[in-house]
Amino acid sequence: MNQERMSITIWFLCGVILTVYGLAVTISGYLNFSNPPPVKMAYLHLDFWWGLVLLAVGGIFIIHQWPAKVKRRMME
Repeated sequence: MNQERMSITIWFLCGVILTVYGLAVTISGYLNFSNPPPVKMAYLHLDFWWGLVLLAVGGIFIIHQWPAKVKRRMME
């Protein structure tokens, strides 16, 4: 009857949130390629690049804080 519980860290949840936001911002930026908004420096497509940064950081948090890995590190 030894039930083991996997703990989810706050950093894992932050990674999930960053990944979801990054996906939304990247899709929005991709859709703005054909019709950029009337703002200065729209040619840089910063929304697209910022979305990719959010996706990368969120992915790093998710990979590094995966519940099974964290549990294994806590057991050592």
